[in-house]
Amino acid sequence: MRKIGIIGLGHVGRLLAHDLVIANKTDQLVLIDRDDALAVGLKTDLENAQTALNTRTKIILQDYAALRNVDILITTFGNSSLLKKEQMAELIRNGEAVREIAPLVKQSGFDGIVLNISDPNEAITAYLQQQLALPTEQVIGIGTTIDTARMRQSVAKAAELSSQNVSGFVYGQHNGDKVFAWSTVTVNGQKLDESINGHHLDQNQLRINADLDNWYTFKGLGYSASAIVAWTLKIISAILGDGELSVSVAIYQPQYSGYVSFPTLLNRNGQGHPLLFNLYPVEVAAVKTAVGAIQQQLTVLQQGGKIND
Repeated sequence: MRKIGIIGLGHVGRLLAHDLVIANKTDQLVLIDRDDALAVGLKTDLENAQTALNTRTKIILQDYAALRNVDILITTFGNSSLLKKEQMAELIRNGEAVREIAPLVKQSGFDGIVLNISDPNEAITAYLQQQLALPTEQVIGIGTTIDTARMRQSVAKAAELSSQNVSGFVYGQHNGDKVFAWSTVTVNGQKLDESINGHHLDQNQLRINADLDNWYTFKGLGYSASAIVAWTLKIISAILGDGELSVSVAIYQPQYSGYVSFPTLLNRNGQGHPLLFNLYPVEVAAVKTAVGAIQQQLTVLQQGGKIND
C-alpha cells in the first residue's frame, strides 16, 4: 500500500494533493495544516473529485499519528510572499514550523523518507534532518531541481532543440548561491563550447534566460507551483520503486560536511549515490561558497531564529 503525507497546504501542497489523487499515485493521503477549515475544505473537494474517477484514495486529516507508516512525508509549509518584505523572513518562519512539527512527527514513529519543498530549501532540509533525528539518506530537499530544469530549457531554446536533448545540473543553493555547472552540460553529447545545432551558445545569456523564467513566474503568479509539483511527482515515483532518477536535490554531501544541492541518484531508499563530475575549479569554489551560505542559515535556525547583529 502506498501512503504519502503532506504537511502544509498552500499553493504547492494543495496542487500536489490534487495531482496525487487524480493520477492515483497513492492509496492513502495524510493532509496536515495549521488551518483546520482549509484542510477540511481540501478533503471535501478531493472526495467530490473522486466521484469522476475509477480509483479511490483514502484521505486522512490532521492526524500526526497516521504518519507512522507513511512512505514519503512531504513538507510544503511556507509563504514566499514574505521574501518581498525581508530576505530572512521565510527562513525564520519555516524554522518555527520545523520546531512545531518535528516533535509530533517523531512521536508518531515515522521512519520513512522526507522530501522537503519548503525554502530556503537546503537549510530547512538540514534543520529537518537534525530535528527529526533521521539518517541523512532519508531526508532530502527538492533543492535546485527546478533551477536545473530551467537551465536545460534555456539551453534547449537557444539550440532550438527539445530539453530532452540536454543534460547537466545546477548545484549549490536554490534561491541563493546557484552554481550553473556548465562543465556538466551537454547537448546530444556535445559540450557547450562546441557549435550546437549551428548555434554558439552564450553561457551568461543562458543563465539570464533561466533566471528570467523564475522572475516571470513569481511576478505573474506570486508563487511557483506547477513545475515543483511535476518534479515532486517524478521524485515520488522514483522513491516508490519505479527506478532510479538522477536529479540535483538537497542532500547531505560528506565531501562538504553539510547539506547542499548536488546531483544524486534517488531510489527506494531515498538518497542514493551522489554523481561525481569533474567540475571546473571555479565551480568547485562556488559550491563551497554555497555550502557556507547554507551553514550560516542553519546556524540561525539552530539559534532559534535569532539573527546576530
